[in-house]
Amino acid sequence: MNAQTYESFDVRTDRRGVTTITLDVPGRPMNVFDGSVMKELNDIVRRLQTDLDCKAVVFRSGKESGFLAGADVNAIAAISSPVEAAKLIDEGQRLFNTIDWLTIPTIAVIHGPCLGGGLEWALACDYRIARDNSSTKIGLPEIKLGLIPGWGGTQRLPKLVGLKNALTMILKGTHLSAGEAYKIGLVDQAISPDDWDDAVDEFVEKILISPHSVRSGSKRPVIQRIIEATQVGRSMIIAATKRRIDSKSKQYPALGAALRSVRSSYGIRPKGFMTERNEFIDLLATPTCRHLLQLFFDRESARSLRTWTDQTSIIHEEPIRKVGIIGAGAMGAGIAQLVGYRGYDVVIKEINEAAAEAGRTRVNDLVNQLARHKKMNESTREQLLGRIRIVTEDEPLSDADLVIEAIVEKLDVKRSVFRALDRITTPETIFASNTSSLSVTDMATATQRGNLVAGLHFFNPVHKMELVEVVRAKETNDVTIARLVGFVRGLGKTPIVTADTPGFLVNRVLFPYLGEAVLMVAEGHSVANIDKEVRRFGMPMGPLELLDQVGLDVALHVSRSLESVLSGLCPVVDQLAIMVEDGLIGKKASAGFYWYLNGKKKGVSKISQSMRGAPDAGIGDQYEARFVNEGLTPVQRRLIYPMLAESIRAKQEGVVQENWAIDLAMVLGTGFAPHRGGPLHTVDSFSEHVVHANLNQLQEVFGDRFVPPRLLVDMAKQNLTFFPKSNPQSNDRAVSRG
Repeated sequence: MNAQTYESFDVRTDRRGVTTITLDVPGRPMNVFDGSVMKELNDIVRRLQTDLDCKAVVFRSGKESGFLAGADVNAIAAISSPVEAAKLIDEGQRLFNTIDWLTIPTIAVIHGPCLGGGLEWALACDYRIARDNSSTKIGLPEIKLGLIPGWGGTQRLPKLVGLKNALTMILKGTHLSAGEAYKIGLVDQAISPDDWDDAVDEFVEKILISPHSVRSGSKRPVIQRIIEATQVGRSMIIAATKRRIDSKSKQYPALGAALRSVRSSYGIRPKGFMTERNEFIDLLATPTCRHLLQLFFDRESARSLRTWTDQTSIIHEEPIRKVGIIGAGAMGAGIAQLVGYRGYDVVIKEINEAAAEAGRTRVNDLVNQLARHKKMNESTREQLLGRIRIVTEDEPLSDADLVIEAIVEKLDVKRSVFRALDRITTPETIFASNTSSLSVTDMATATQRGNLVAGLHFFNPVHKMELVEVVRAKETNDVTIARLVGFVRGLGKTPIVTADTPGFLVNRVLFPYLGEAVLMVAEGHSVANIDKEVRRFGMPMGPLELLDQVGLDVALHVSRSLESVLSGLCPVVDQLAIMVEDGLIGKKASAGFYWYLNGKKKGVSKISQSMRGAPDAGIGDQYEARFVNEGLTPVQRRLIYPMLAESIRAKQEGVVQENWAIDLAMVLGTGFAPHRGGPLHTVDSFSEHVVHANLNQLQEVFGDRFVPPRLLVDMAKQNLTFFPKSNPQSNDRAVSRG
């Protein structure tokens, strides 16, 4: 085996007869399966079939970044026909079946990510061991791309970890740590990093001496194993799962496909693999899959410095190491926890010792929650807390590379803070505001460093929300943008660079939708029905529940700041002001559009007395026949179209230059139905002509807040779309429908 050389593999056999096959794909930061890797691995495995001197095989990665991230998504997206898809699946299934059927013991040695096709490779082996640290992530995330595992994952995983565990992993696309994988029997040993090399060698030695002595065995509860061992028990689990996913299966067909494939794993083996193959091929052509693939590539583009700045700026980009934060409130503490967790030194400045002590309590609570979630040991937790200082004096901020203000949303207060920072920090320190709507350019005029001032708009809760808007003020230079984009990427977030306009991108597009929901309640529409209709469209929660989560007082402040750019907000501001005046400010006050008990939503609140002066109650129903049918209900149309129109205006006015960035920001920042691809993709799917016609009708019925954007009118006339059809990797110029 040692004589043959490969581009991506190193193959060595030691004196014991153990062949170690190390994957290190050249030119890639992470190992992935592409055509050449598959071909080489197939050749290696074929040789193993006839190698009589080989006593055991170890598959491992030569990259410290991890084992294997899965199949090359670019290759999957490039598939243009069912024949190509079938070829890809058949090759993978044959290869892993060959590994599965080898008569010599096979061991997958896992560290870092082992995902998708990487885990399917490991499942084909006889044994799996994993390094037990935070970088190890084991899972089958294909569902997040609108697909299912296609190389045997739906067939082998249930046999190894049980039906219930397998369904959870596949349907949710969850990642397991080494310890979690060991608990369900997915890996045979979870090894401490301190013992890694020696323990791997010891494991291999045990295999050579007595292969069956190292099996981890099933870790499932006895009752679960008994239920899953019978056809009746499995049928009950399958039926319960089907009921749970039925409401989403139309939007996300991969859910049903995964369930059918897993169910087939308990039948005749060839039939099960054929079911998996056919389901994968069918899914690849669905709009949901194409949109989710597009979003995958959009994320990659958003995280690239080259997307937002020129090459010169990237060359001169200096990494940020120390971060100052002004204010230890909910947002300041949340940002501090994230920044500290990612390894940066953090100093939070508060106005007095009482506020500082409250901030310390808040940060401690957030760090403790994170420690429990990440299963940190006490030493790691203390190290994290040690990176976050909360002070009342200015001096600790003097050498910060970046200072983020996260204080009250008042322009004069923020300007005062920036003016003071200008005197106490180095001339190279970047200032960033976490404002959600105020002018960063106005804040920058309080300093002598306008080129180093920008916005960093984090979304709440900071640790959960992936999007960060990087706001380019009037004088912000490219080097500053490059440094901030790199910083956001280093936090594990996705940056979108926006212009400095009221509400930036997400709030500007979101508020016409939220405002329309408020007006509909004022007209007498059911709160519960409004939210239900929007969830049916594909949003994670309805607009009224979202307002409760954000806080109606916060929404009122943002809506007032948007009046200069959004039409028809005055009645919305008035209605929100009434609710805020009556103390109905949302979840944090236990009452808004809904009422809450211990943070749990319990029902619709009694808001009829708060929503006074209801305008135009019941208007519009008689006009329904005049709308072009694009598949929306009247309630959905009235709520979704404001977002579509404002997304087009954002493009028209250059708030964000790229079409895909608008869609990605709305998906990440608001949960806009991912299976639809985002607002601009939704416009394309309905057609610009239909959206234009329906906006005209909505304008006639409800007023000028529904006036069609000029860009939409022009595109409808010229028969243009925002995106080329069915090509996730293409650019996003407006193109002809042909």
